[in-house]
Parts: sequence; structure tokens; C-alpha cells
Amino acid sequence: MIDFRYHLVSIIAVFLALAVGLVVGATALSGKSLDLLQAAQQAALNRIAALEHDNSNLTSQQKADEAFANAASLQLVRGLLTGQKVVIVTAPNYDSTVAAGVAKALEQAGATVTGQVNLNPTFLDTDGHDEEELTQLAQRLATQDGVTLPSQLSSPVAGQQAASKVLAASLLTAGGTPLSSTDSAAILSAFSTAGYASADPVSAPASLAVLVAPSGPPPQTGRRVLVALAVALRNAGSGTVMVGGSESVGPYSVIDAENKAKQVSTVDNADTETGQIMTVQALKLLLDHKPIGHYGIGPGLAPSPAPTPSSSVSPTATPNVSSSSGGHK
Repeated sequence: MIDFRYHLVSIIAVFLALAVGLVVGATALSGKSLDLLQAAQQAALNRIAALEHDNSNLTSQQKADEAFANAASLQLVRGLLTGQKVVIVTAPNYDSTVAAGVAKALEQAGATVTGQVNLNPTFLDTDGHDEEELTQLAQRLATQDGVTLPSQLSSPVAGQQAASKVLAASLLTAGGTPLSSTDSAAILSAFSTAGYASADPVSAPASLAVLVAPSGPPPQTGRRVLVALAVALRNAGSGTVMVGGSESVGPYSVIDAENKAKQVSTVDNADTETGQIMTVQALKLLLDHKPIGHYGIGPGLAPSPAPTPSSSVSPTATPNVSSSSGGHK
């Protein structure tokens, strides 16, 4: 059995070591060492103060820019899409404020929003079951409604590609013979019954589409499927723009995947008034058969499409705009 005196000696040794450490530390930090630490601390405090000042200025600038965009939005988009019909398609987990803000900007531009189609998470599933079920659903609907499906490739999203072609055909037309309203409604009803999408009443057909990407920070799932859907919408109509919120900017986001694919125009800050104005302007450029562009706040993106409302003046090409075709194929 350990004697109490052994514990007492151990405790005394611990406190003695602490006391010696404090004395040695105080001695070591005296003089030049202490001066250096104090100088480094002051430099860090100065840097923090400067960053807080910059952050405050940037926040104020952002608020001022948004206030200007809000006040000038009608003047900036008025007449750009007069007489055009636009359908809004949303990915799972989309930001409802993005869709609502874009719809408002479209209406200010003179467009009619024909409806909103919301994809369910199952549409993005690429496991064998959903991919095969979507393939069969697309084949059945295509046969009934006379839609020509693309060649089936050995791709994990082949079912979604076929389904996207049928869905796009029910929503859009590039000026040819559209599906009847009965056939369009039957297609949307079939996707809804199968659990892949839901829709408010859609007055088809539209000529333009806005695809709202998922909200939330990257990585985002369903990137390949949504890029394939964007292609189908583009090919069925006269122009498609994919939009997302500024919180989702970055690698492995849906917007990033589309920017790399260069299939449709994109706007990555459509949760702001400025981005919603850009969306309208990007659609206008596509109507004018200008190249697709990628706009917003992400690295290397053009800050604005900046078209002119006047039909007598051609919009100036923006340096960071892709050269891919913006119209249907």
C-alpha cells in the first residue's frame, strides 16, 4: 500500500515544477522576446481591424448595388422579352426566392411565364432502378406522342436523357409544330404520377426556358443529369439559361459543371436583383442568336451580359463569353 507521504511528495513536486516553469517562462519572455510578441500581436490586431473595415465597406457597396438594381430593374429589362413565353424548371432543393425573383424579372421584361415544373429527387437518381424506369417511361410517352428519342447510349444517365427529351418536348417549341396541349398535359401527368416531377398548370408551349439549379454549397448531386436536361431544353426551344444562387458558387456545383460543358448560358447569382436582370439579358442575347455566356460572380465569369434594349444597335460581345451556340439544334 502506497504511503500518504508519497502522495504528498508527488503533489509538492508538481506545484514546484509549475512554479519553476512560470519563473523560467517569465524570464524567457522578458526583454526583446516580449517586445517581439507584443509587436506581432499589435500587427495582427491592426490587420483584423483593416479586414473588418474592408468587409464593412464591401457589405455597404453590395447593399448599394442591390438597391440600385432594384430601383433600375424595370428600366434595364423593359421590352427585352415582349411577347416571349418562358417556362421555369427547377431542380430538387432549389431556392424558391430564385425562382420567384426570376419570374418577376421575366414579367417585367414583357414575357409570359407559362408555368413551373419541379423535379423530384428521384429524377436525379442514377441507380439501376430509376434509370431503367425513366427509360421505359420515356419510351412509352415518346411512342404515344410522336417524340423522337436520342440514340440510347451506355450511359448511367441514359434514362434521364431520354426523359429530359420527352419532358422538354412537352414544354417548349422552337417555332415548329408543338405538341397539343392534351399531349403536353398527359406527359406532365405521367411524370407526376411516377413520382419524378410535379407541376402547376403549364400553358405550353414556351420558346425559352430557365433551369433553376439546386441551392446550397458544393458539392451538389445530379450534375450530369441536370446538364443533360439543360441540353434537352436548349434543343427543344430557342434558348435556355441555367441559374443558381451565389451560395452555390464553386467547384462541383451544377453551375460549374454546366460552365465546363458549355451547353447553355448560366447566371450564378440569381438570388440577387442583379443576377435576375442578367438572366433576362442572357435570354435576350440567345434570342438574338448571340453565343452563350456565363455570367455572375464566379472566377473568370463575365460580370454582365449587358445587351441593349434597342433593336437598332447590336450588343457588344463580352470578353469572357463562350463561343458555343445559344439557339436550338
